Amino acid sequence: MATTIKSTDLDFQEIKNNLKTFLQQTGEFNDYDFEGAGLSNLLDVLAYNTHMNALQANFALNESFLVTAQLRPSVVSLAESIGYVPDSKKSAESAIKLTLNLTGVAGLLQSQTIQPGALVLRGTKDAVDYTFTNRESLSATANNGVYSFAPTADVSLPVKVFEGDEKSEKFLVGSGQDAVYVIPDQDIDISTAIVKVFENQQSSNIDGGTGFNVYTDLLDATTIDELSRLYVLRESPNQHYELTFGNGNSLGVAPSAGQVIDVNYLRASGAEANNIPTMSLASTLTLATTSGSGYAVDPSTVAVSVQTRSAGGGEKEGIESIRLNAPFQYAAQNRMVTSTDYSALILKKYSSFIEDIKSWGGEDDPEPDYGAVFTSIVFKDGLTNGTVSDIRQGILDLADEFSIASFNLKFTDPETTFISIQTFFQWNASLTGFSESTIRSNVEQAISSYFVDNTGKFDQVFRRSNMLSDVDASDPSVLSSRATVIVNKRVLPTLGLEENHVIDFPLSIQSPSESTEASVYSSLFSYKNQTVFLRNKLDRRVNVAPQGSSQAIFNISATNELELVTVGGKILDGSIGSYDQATGKVTLNGLTVQNIPGGRNYIKIYAIPANQSVVEAQLNNIIKYDPEDSFSKTIKVTTR
Repeated sequence: MATTIKSTDLDFQEIKNNLKTFLQQTGEFNDYDFEGAGLSNLLDVLAYNTHMNALQANFALNESFLVTAQLRPSVVSLAESIGYVPDSKKSAESAIKLTLNLTGVAGLLQSQTIQPGALVLRGTKDAVDYTFTNRESLSATANNGVYSFAPTADVSLPVKVFEGDEKSEKFLVGSGQDAVYVIPDQDIDISTAIVKVFENQQSSNIDGGTGFNVYTDLLDATTIDELSRLYVLRESPNQHYELTFGNGNSLGVAPSAGQVIDVNYLRASGAEANNIPTMSLASTLTLATTSGSGYAVDPSTVAVSVQTRSAGGGEKEGIESIRLNAPFQYAAQNRMVTSTDYSALILKKYSSFIEDIKSWGGEDDPEPDYGAVFTSIVFKDGLTNGTVSDIRQGILDLADEFSIASFNLKFTDPETTFISIQTFFQWNASLTGFSESTIRSNVEQAISSYFVDNTGKFDQVFRRSNMLSDVDASDPSVLSSRATVIVNKRVLPTLGLEENHVIDFPLSIQSPSESTEASVYSSLFSYKNQTVFLRNKLDRRVNVAPQGSSQAIFNISATNELELVTVGGKILDGSIGSYDQATGKVTLNGLTVQNIPGGRNYIKIYAIPANQSVVEAQLNNIIKYDPEDSFSKTIKVTTR
């Protein structure tokens, strides 16, 4: 277990030597041979006891603070103390269209309602079946015998179903106050819990009977008064879940002695149930009839159309995520004022769909927009456009509810800046038993691992020196290394259409006066039936040969104008755009792309950074590794 102090400060032998020194300083044991004496055993016991007590005290102190705690129960408890409830396991959800064609069936009520949990669907992925069910009531009115269901609370919304096995726990309320009811299930999705309190045991055993009150999760409460009926469901130290209702004052009305608490929830499979495209009816669906007997629906009359593939399933929130998010959630205090408040509250509700998020004020944008807040979100893989659209609308509704000032929330898509590395390293074969190809593979793996650990999210930084340190440490035979850093962004043109493009690199580009080669260039594409590429303009001039020399002198100077050049070196267009080395902005004007070789739909625009030591992701920019344009080369040496 990690500690916040050096283990040598509590070293057993050091403690024992200190005890020896103390006894020798008393004079009585000045010439005493401790190693061969029985007193040495006593010193061992004293040193061991001191060592263990110090370690235990240190561990206990570490577990008292969110920053240093290592045990999950400690982290969860400390987060809850500042009002942060860690995410439980999450059920995958899907939006569906549910239609029943019951034309010709007599005796059905014109209006039908499907209670929560009554609609059970089955979806299959990798030969594994997953169960989906509704968690809110659905209703429909017959139209020529066809029932199209929608949520009873808002018929304009789609029907949502959630993955998981439906479970129930019942508790008889005793006479004590502040009782805690434990649900022995580590895979519960607490957001799907439906908590009912029945008046007595008889009413709780009546299927669909009345005589109960539905309680609301404290996290969803908008007001709390003496008539509120609220509950708290949170993770316990053994990773099960504890249900509490307060003492009858703090959270409004609490269950009283003799009543029965019924907790209905879904036991989720997590991310395994994501990305399921089709579903079908899995159990009997019964509709109401005029006779009251009920009508069992024939599955062949049920049409289930999946509007959005299942998404949002996930595991319990990890320790490091809790440690990171809890302070921001506490600082937000359920209101949106600062940009970090926006990120914190969006994550609180939609964390199972979001990989990373970045928010900033309009005053910090390259094109200032005062009174606006920008949010960029990296969504998890597998989400459909419909799901993303629904989440964005939900975020806008959330901002309307929690924003204090009238800020205009705007979404901006993440932009990726790719980095390719050209690595050269000195290698001494006598210092290793591995082959040159193996060493090169180890170096490339070290580079790839560096990018995996340090890039791919907002606000991350690439540092060449740190990467080269990993390269040097990949094998003792690697004596030193250097690297050239080239960045690129990808442009997606519409083939055959004349377009303008603006590419913003999050860095300064090498000045054209600092190199005899292009600082900005592109991958190949077709233009006017020829294969071409972009580059900043190079002026190649021939001067008169010096006296006595047979060779001419070539002076090459570069500009920040962009030109189109064929593979053979012919210039087709000498002014297709330009770049600003200070801001990193590349502008292309009137570019018509006919085709892109290799089956790609994008063109790479390359740039050489003015400072290759550091590449920093700014605002909505993300840094990623581009292995396609990277390579490593060995330089064999014999010196050490």
